[in-house]
Amino acid sequence: MLSPRADLRSPSGRALAVMARRPRAGRVKRRLAETIGAAPAARVYARLLADTLQGLSGLDARLVVALAPEGGKPAGASGGVDLVLRRDLAAFGIEMQPDAPRWDTIAQRGATLGERLAAVFDDLFGDGHDTVVVVGSDSPALPREYVHEAFARLDEGGGLVCGPAADGGFYLVGCAAAVWSAARKTLVEALKAAPLGSTGALAHTVASARAGGLAIDLLPMWIDVDEARDLPVMERLLAPGDEGLRGLPLVGLREIYLHVTNRCMTGCPHCYNETNPRQTDELTAGEWTRVIDECVALGATSFVFLGGDPLLRTDLLELIAHVTDRHAAKARFFFNSAVDELMATALAAAGHGRLRPLVSVDGTRAVNDSLRGAGNFEDAMRSIANLRAVGLVPVANAVVLRPVLPVLPDLARELGAAGVERLHLIFPHQRGGLGRHLDLVPSGDEMLAALRALDAACDEAGVVFDNLLAWRRRLSGRQDLCTAGCRDLAIDPYGKVSACTITCGDPAFVAGDVRRERLERIWRDSPAFRLLRASRARDREECAACSVVDACGGECWMQAHYAARAHRDPAGFGAPFPYCDLLRPVFETLFADREAVGLGSSGAAAACGGQAAAGDADFTLFDCI
Repeated sequence: MLSPRADLRSPSGRALAVMARRPRAGRVKRRLAETIGAAPAARVYARLLADTLQGLSGLDARLVVALAPEGGKPAGASGGVDLVLRRDLAAFGIEMQPDAPRWDTIAQRGATLGERLAAVFDDLFGDGHDTVVVVGSDSPALPREYVHEAFARLDEGGGLVCGPAADGGFYLVGCAAAVWSAARKTLVEALKAAPLGSTGALAHTVASARAGGLAIDLLPMWIDVDEARDLPVMERLLAPGDEGLRGLPLVGLREIYLHVTNRCMTGCPHCYNETNPRQTDELTAGEWTRVIDECVALGATSFVFLGGDPLLRTDLLELIAHVTDRHAAKARFFFNSAVDELMATALAAAGHGRLRPLVSVDGTRAVNDSLRGAGNFEDAMRSIANLRAVGLVPVANAVVLRPVLPVLPDLARELGAAGVERLHLIFPHQRGGLGRHLDLVPSGDEMLAALRALDAACDEAGVVFDNLLAWRRRLSGRQDLCTAGCRDLAIDPYGKVSACTITCGDPAFVAGDVRRERLERIWRDSPAFRLLRASRARDREECAACSVVDACGGECWMQAHYAARAHRDPAGFGAPFPYCDLLRPVFETLFADREAVGLGSSGAAAACGGQAAAGDADFTLFDCI
C-alpha cells in the first residue's frame, strides 16, 4: 500500500527505492548475528539503514523505503519513514536528521527476495515513473555518485544498470520504464531465479538479462555487510573524514601505468586483457600527453607503457619522449611484437637514457611457443639482441604457468647467454583467458619447488631473480597491501582510471574518466579509491593470524579478487591471496635466515625488487604484473 501523496511521481520522473527491514534483533543480519549476536547485529543494521537514508536524501528522485514483510505479514507501511522507522532507529540511539527530505514507504510483496524486488519495480513503474533505481540498505557510505551515474545511464537509454557487490551480489539495480515494459517477463524471471544472497547472484542476473537481449551497464564495485569480516571496512567507511584509510595523507603520485592499447597480435590463453574492449576511440597522442602532464604535476616520476602491445601505437615513440625528454622521468614498456634494428634505434633515441624494455618470455622455445604462438620465442630473442645493441637491456618476464615451471632453469641459462640481466616472474592473473584455463595455474608447492631450482640456475647464469630481491626488501618494513590507488594509478586506452593496470577494462574498478574530469580530483576524491584505501590485509582472518604478514602485506588484492571470482567465492579486496602456500614458506625462510638459506643468494640485498628493479631503490611496489 502506498503512503498518501498528492503527487507520487517526482518532477524528474525518477524513483529511488531502498530495500529495507525494520531493525529488530533476530530479524536482520542473521549471518552476522551467528558471529556477534542478534542484538549487536541489529545495531549494525540500524546504523547501515540510517546511513543509507541520510546519505541518499536530497537526490533528484522520489525517495521510497520498501519495507520487507515480518513473520509472513506485510510490513506496516503508511505515513512515511518518520512514523515507520524513526522510533526503531531511536531505540539504537540513532536520530534521523529532522530536516531530511521525506521518504515514502511501500510494502514489499512476494515470498522471495527476487519476487519482492520485481514487485518494487512493478509498483513504482505503475505509479508512472520513467526510471527506477533500487538499492540495498546494508552498504556503508554508498556513494551518491554511483546512484547519480545509474540514473544518468538509464536516462541515456541504457537497458539494465547493476552495481556489483564484492561478494558476488549487487548493491544496486536500475531500469527504465520502456525497457521494463518491453522485457518485463525476462527481467522478472531473472530476478526470481537469481540466487540472491549468494556469490553468483550478479552473474546469474546479468547472464539471464543478456540472454534475453538486454544491454547491461555495470557500475564500480562496492561492499555490503553480511559477516563479521566486513565490519572493519564498514567502520572506516563510516568514520568521519579519512580516519583509518591507508596511504594517507596523499603526498604525491609515484608511478603511472599507461595502458595505451588493448590491441595485440598474440593470442595467449592466459592473457588477462583478452576480454577487454577493442574500441576505436583510444586516447589520442594529445590526450595522452595532457594526462602525462597531469600525472607529473601530481608528483609522478615513472611511467609504464603496456597493453595489449604498445608497439601497435604509431605514436608510442612520441609518448615515450614526452615522458623521458619533456619531463626527464623514467619509462618502461612491455612489448609483444618483434623489435627490429630500426625500431630499437628509435626506441633508444626516444628513451633519452631513461627507458627500460620489458620482454615477455614464457619458458624455453617449445613451451613459450605453445603458449604464445609459433616463432614468438625467436622474435623475443632477436628483439633482445637488437635492443642490447643500442644500449637497452630488457628485463625478461615469465608467467609461472604449470607448463613453464619445469623449464625455468633452462630459460634462465638461455637468457643469461643472451645478455639479459634480470628475470621477473609473474603469478597467474585468473582474469580473462586464464579463467577458462585454470588447469594452467600451478599450486604453491609446485611453484615453490620450481623457484628454488630457478634461483640456483640464476646464480649459475648471472641472472638476477628479482622477485627474491623484492621479498627481501619487505623484511625491513611493515607492509599493508600495495600502493596501487595510493601512490600508483593505471589509465586505460579510453581514459578510464583504475588503481591497478590488471583491472583496466573491468567496470567494477573504474575510479574515474580523464576525459570527463581532472586526474587530481579522481585521485583524491574517487569513491573507488576510498573503498580500496579502507581495506587492509589484516582484515582477512588468515592474514591476521599469519606470522609473516608484516613482510607479505597480504600480497596482491587484484590477484586475490580474480582468483576468488574464478572459483565463485566471495571476492573484493578482502579475498584471500591465492598463492599464499608459496609466499608463506618463502617469507618464513627469509625471516629465519636473512641470507635466504635454502633459497640461494642471487643478487645484492640492497637492490630494489619487482619490476621496479628498473627504477630507483625507493620503489617498493610489489609489481605483480
